[in-house]
Amino acid sequence: MCVEKGILSKIKVFYFMVVAVMMYYFLTEIINLGVHVTYRHAFAFVLAASAILAFLYNPNIARGITVFKSALIYSVPLFVTIVMSLFIWFVGTVDIEVISRGLSSTLIYTNMLSFALAASAFLYIFGEKGIWYNLIAILAANILMILTIIAEYGMGNYFSELIALITSFAAETGDIIIQAEVHELAFCLGAYLIYMFFKPKRDIMFYILLALSLFCFLSAFKRIGIIAIAICLIIAWILKFIARYSRETAYGITMFLSVVTVIILVGYIALIKLDAFVLLEQMGINTSGRVEIYNAVDKFYDFSPGFLGNGIGFLTYQLNTNMKVGVAAVHNDFLQYFIDLGFWGYILWLLSMTVMRTWYFGSKGKTDNAILTFVLILYLVIVSSTDNTMNYPLLTSVLAILMIGHGFDEDVRKQEIKMFGCVSEPNKKKESGTIL
Repeated sequence: MCVEKGILSKIKVFYFMVVAVMMYYFLTEIINLGVHVTYRHAFAFVLAASAILAFLYNPNIARGITVFKSALIYSVPLFVTIVMSLFIWFVGTVDIEVISRGLSSTLIYTNMLSFALAASAFLYIFGEKGIWYNLIAILAANILMILTIIAEYGMGNYFSELIALITSFAAETGDIIIQAEVHELAFCLGAYLIYMFFKPKRDIMFYILLALSLFCFLSAFKRIGIIAIAICLIIAWILKFIARYSRETAYGITMFLSVVTVIILVGYIALIKLDAFVLLEQMGINTSGRVEIYNAVDKFYDFSPGFLGNGIGFLTYQLNTNMKVGVAAVHNDFLQYFIDLGFWGYILWLLSMTVMRTWYFGSKGKTDNAILTFVLILYLVIVSSTDNTMNYPLLTSVLAILMIGHGFDEDVRKQEIKMFGCVSEPNKKKESGTIL
């Protein structure tokens, strides 16, 4: 009986790992089902559906409730986006085609809930070990891409360009190494590196995964990612130090910083409207063409409480059809959401993404969770200042599994005690001494 159970457990791990590797590997491929669905979205749905079937077959009620509730809280920014857009479209009496276009882009291509549920699937099936199974899937997909490049150009050529890339801080980027610059996976690994340095483990497997994560991250070498990791870790370590003496003070500071982040991001839009990037260009700072892009979209918004917005998907559609600025995205997620959601919608979206997540995942005395959640949000904010990172669904999944997963097993036990007065065998704490 035990042997049979062990075999089934290995099959379960193999199945979820294979599906996850394919989700992280097929980044651009699309399935035509009348509407275009990305492979990664399809595989995210398979992961979520598999976990739901497992729940129906042999329900772990405490785990299911804990993970589903957390996924919904994590996905509140999606609901804010949809509700505010519906309000804007209703007030503006727009055509049904505009509404359909906006909802399809939100629900089909970058659906935050589906990728939060894909992350939750790992946590429901494996508990906190799902965090590490998910990382292994990312590394397997990324290393497979790198091995393909090495097989074509040779190991020596690859590593010589990698060394030049690192030592020059990306000033020298060769034709070979640039093929390993997979932005989305690099940002996913950046989030994991923050988590691993924030909560290191004394485990050989942990150090192997850390080394591989560093190798893959450096192969892509996103400078903004490195800067973001450094800033986030410094803040995290300071807050952890404060928490040693007063957890309440550390939690209060973390919540305060979340509110400050919202204020700064509102002010950021005001600075753009006041031509701050024009001043940067005049000072000799290269903004990589952002002045031209921001000038082109300036007519679509006002920085005013009276600006209601245009509805989600509006700016993307304008850039891809009616404008000739040479880009398909504004390369500034915050400006894009401001133009789409309006003044108040933008603020609500920011609050749901920052303050609400930090409060929920750090509530009931979980100061470490609050700190981790905040610095992961800060990481997303920083990297989104130069890339369209908010639209990277795989990063959405990684941030979800890290925010929900940290302390997940203990949350499940508390939920089960609250519901049934005891902890069932599958949810009992197991002292294995290893992360897997």
